[in-house]
Amino acid sequence: MKPTYPFLMAVLLLLFLALPTYSQTENIKCNNVVGAMRPCVVFFRGGSGVTGIPPSACCAGVSTLSQIANNTANTAIVCRCVHSVFKNLRITDATAKALPRRCGVTLPFSFSPHVKCPG
Repeated sequence: MKPTYPFLMAVLLLLFLALPTYSQTENIKCNNVVGAMRPCVVFFRGGSGVTGIPPSACCAGVSTLSQIANNTANTAIVCRCVHSVFKNLRITDATAKALPRRCGVTLPFSFSPHVKCPG
């Protein structure tokens, strides 16, 4: 049985509540990362597939992550949060790596479930 969109949103909500948050001095919390990636669920789960075009809200979220992560103080935090999202949603490496390319965004770390985060 294929998971439904409401089911995926419930998983994201649970993930949002379960992820650790970081102090204000680090400028970013995992719930911000989850919020930025939430519109990408359709792309991650095959709604538009690896070769498809992600929703514009998804690309806007990834672009925001890129801007936040390019601040050296936030890179490791954003990377760890993204890695947690990938792990909890069981996203494939190919799908994860395709997303920044499809959105025309670069990140200071590999956008992959298997990434080794800096720091």
